[in-house]
Amino acid sequence: MTNPPGLMYRRTVLQLAGLAGAGTVLGACDSGPAAKPKAAPGDLLVVETQAGLAVVDAGTGQVTLPAAPSIVTSDRTRLVRTEWTGKGTKLATHGLPTGEVVSGSVVRDKLAARVVSAEGRLVALAPPAGPRSRTTIAVADGSGERTRVDLPGNLDPEAFDVTGQYLFVLDYLPPTAPDRYRVRALNLRSGALEPLLTRNKAVLPPGAEEEMRGQGRQAVYDAKRQQLFTLYTHQPDHLHSRDLLAGARDSAPHVHAFVHTLHLGQRWAYCIDLPEPFGVRAADRHAIALSGDGLRLCVVDAVTGTVAVIDPEGLTVASTAPLAAPAGAGPATAALTADGGRLVVGGGDKVVVMPMGTSGAATRWSTGSPVRGLALLDGTEKVYVGQEGAITAHDLTTGKQLSRTAVPGLVSIRQVIAR
Repeated sequence: MTNPPGLMYRRTVLQLAGLAGAGTVLGACDSGPAAKPKAAPGDLLVVETQAGLAVVDAGTGQVTLPAAPSIVTSDRTRLVRTEWTGKGTKLATHGLPTGEVVSGSVVRDKLAARVVSAEGRLVALAPPAGPRSRTTIAVADGSGERTRVDLPGNLDPEAFDVTGQYLFVLDYLPPTAPDRYRVRALNLRSGALEPLLTRNKAVLPPGAEEEMRGQGRQAVYDAKRQQLFTLYTHQPDHLHSRDLLAGARDSAPHVHAFVHTLHLGQRWAYCIDLPEPFGVRAADRHAIALSGDGLRLCVVDAVTGTVAVIDPEGLTVASTAPLAAPAGAGPATAALTADGGRLVVGGGDKVVVMPMGTSGAATRWSTGSPVRGLALLDGTEKVYVGQEGAITAHDLTTGKQLSRTAVPGLVSIRQVIAR
């Protein structure tokens, strides 16, 4: 399932001056071949590899933070990773973009970091997701383990609330052979599971919690509204007739995909139902994107070439529109520019840039190999596109390739950080 969501640390790049002239003088006395100019540091890329998350310099190709199992905070300023030492699980929190360790601690037992709070202070650790009858969850900060619970059921950490007093979890039912789930709040003071509130802040009575079916595809965090939006589709591949009849929830048999809205400040949840064809095709051909200003939320079905525009304030589908869908199989990925004016979609070996709310024409180009994620660099006309074994930078308007950085074993690009 999805793993959702401080100060931004920036590295000061020291530039050496006056060497060009010296090099020219030395070159007049040296009959050998001229030395190849050293590549200048570039933007930092947070990438997913087969060994975990790593940080790569797009200018030099240097790995500034080696790959390891990791999670990134929703504000993208911290990267948390774990390591089993034989005596306990070592936690290390790295500041981005520098990669420096800003805090660390050790918790007992072999657990994985599953969720980190928005500012990177708290980390929830649990066993890997899977059928089980009991679940151990530990919460730690820079000083060590703070809370530990061992509860009946199959629980998976989803997000911390903004106070750090609650941890939202997915409760899978039945625990050892789950086919549905519900969202609950773990009170970290009492260790008890509590139901969420309704959108009008009413307390749900026992047994009234909504149960859902589906697969968490992607999540985006709206820091302005303190809301986590998670895209769910009914099935990972195709649907049988019985699944189509069941729908994603018993209360909505006609719905096969929805955006689950979880308010991290007020502890309520709300489902934004998506119209067909969303959810009927493969889950990995769907993607979700939120603009940097938080004013536009979009969901893409790359199979049918459909975009749903969602009002993140009213939590309704405002409209649907056609998209020049990327051709070919493979996961879809999407991103919105900071102002929400353009939607960028990648899939197969194609990238499409679609104007939003204007009559302008879409731009489309081929990457030459399957797209493995994309990331926009805010404030620029640059988009980074993951491909097989490399990441390329392109002009957002023309699609012209600007640079190429080798990344062996690349699974996807997660984000880009300007120096």
